[in-house]
Amino acid sequence: MRGVWILALGLLLPVATASADPASKALVPIADIETVVFYGDSITEQNLYSAYIETFLLSRFPQKKIACFNFGWSGDTARGGQERFARDVAPVKPSLVFVNFGMNDGGYQSYDEAVQRRYIEAQRALAATIETAGARQVFLTASPVDEYVRGDQGVYNDTLAHLGRGVVALAGELDKPAIDIFQPMRDIMRLAHERDSDFTLIPDSIHPDPAGHLVMAYLALRGIDAPREVGEIIISEGRPLQARGVSVDHVATYDGGLEFDMTPPFLPFYVPPSARKALELVPLQEELNRFRLRVEDETEARWVLAVDGASLGTFTTSQLRDGVDLALLDKAPWCLEGRTLWETAQLRWQKHREAWRTMGLEKPKAMMPDLPSFGALALAQRAYADDLGRFLTRLAQPRSYHVGLWRAGDRVSIAAGELSPAYAYDGFDEIYPPESDPEAVNWTIVPFENGVLDLAKHLNAPMNVVAYVRVVLEAESPSVLHLALGSDDGVAVLVNGKSVFAHDVARSLKPGEDETEIALVGGRNEILFKVTQGAGHYALAVEADVRGHARVRQRLPD
Repeated sequence: MRGVWILALGLLLPVATASADPASKALVPIADIETVVFYGDSITEQNLYSAYIETFLLSRFPQKKIACFNFGWSGDTARGGQERFARDVAPVKPSLVFVNFGMNDGGYQSYDEAVQRRYIEAQRALAATIETAGARQVFLTASPVDEYVRGDQGVYNDTLAHLGRGVVALAGELDKPAIDIFQPMRDIMRLAHERDSDFTLIPDSIHPDPAGHLVMAYLALRGIDAPREVGEIIISEGRPLQARGVSVDHVATYDGGLEFDMTPPFLPFYVPPSARKALELVPLQEELNRFRLRVEDETEARWVLAVDGASLGTFTTSQLRDGVDLALLDKAPWCLEGRTLWETAQLRWQKHREAWRTMGLEKPKAMMPDLPSFGALALAQRAYADDLGRFLTRLAQPRSYHVGLWRAGDRVSIAAGELSPAYAYDGFDEIYPPESDPEAVNWTIVPFENGVLDLAKHLNAPMNVVAYVRVVLEAESPSVLHLALGSDDGVAVLVNGKSVFAHDVARSLKPGEDETEIALVGGRNEILFKVTQGAGHYALAVEADVRGHARVRQRLPD
């Protein structure tokens, strides 16, 4: 066997053993311009393992032009793939094709040498067709069946094992890369089943669930030449902040905390919650998606991690010493951006499938394809899918984030505020008397009740107005304050006459829906909340927490 690229993989399960270092094997390169095709049967058509690989590639290579297509077809075989390649795949001019046939090729029966021979012949013919089309190929062995759910004592997995060994041997003969999905995934399931007899990654015994597909994707991604780490940040008391992989600028230290701007080289790979069971089985985060924050500190304390003014969570010193996995903080903006990338890629796949298969091939009568407008609609659908594909590259671009790590500080009790009259609403950005001439305003002292000020009650339920609430805070030293806000409707915040936050929106009250951090000067600070009202209820909710050790209290109006 000459030049076969096949990876032996270790598992995260405690009873598993480590295996050969994948770095020592040849990895599949990704070109600057790449049209990737995932080609297979119903398991490919599920668009999960392929979608994980797609979003990994898009996020890991934001400067490359990568377009991905899924041409999976339920019930298909390698022979069928060879027969439909010119119709389905060739038109997109692929440059890299991941081929995953085998589940149906074995006939769901015990091993038969003639079946194996026909399968290898079909794979050989398909490989020649792909090469003639000018594309590179990666052979994937089929995923296993769940023999415990199937109850066949491993008979069909024995067949799939033979097919897998055959396709790996063919890859070696043709000097093409092969990535073994079958055996590592079967080992993972066997080990997990030994610990929990109800465990499965394949509920119907054939089609993996989202976690099963993530295991498949992990095994495939181990064979692709891509950066293995997003980066790591290490904070040590008395030492400069250390960063690996990510860029860090504008570091500022305070009493009990610090802030800095962080720019990762790319978005971390987003793992949908439905698939995260797989993270207990394979070291995907550690090996392929490491993005960590660590604190080297022996003093036990509670710390608040905030990004772009929003709190991501409270952590103990022990947790921070072990390292926080930043890629799994769902409220983090990079995770929200990764989720948007994932969801848009799923939409793009759906629209492409409709254009290619439903409208292009099947043309069900309910779609009335004989109407003159149908052809134009089909072309527009394809164009829309292509536009979404190009948009994915834009969604994958990294940006800078403002990060703060603070000792958990005190809650500032806001008991009351000064309420202005209601003014006729002329626009969210208009400046009204409480901003332009606050001394001329007739302010009324009104109480907050459990953090909420009922503006409708105090202003007699006005409509299409804007009103202001003034709160004065006294800070012993320059400090940072976290505000969790809710409003019905829009809200803006001004600190010492400077606008620091604005959200023009029509909504009902939901405390904590908005978050921001504001800088206070030592001494008196005047906070002005501007709240707009369309119709219905009218209210403002405010919670304020000090970042770090600073002391801040409300100065109540006389």
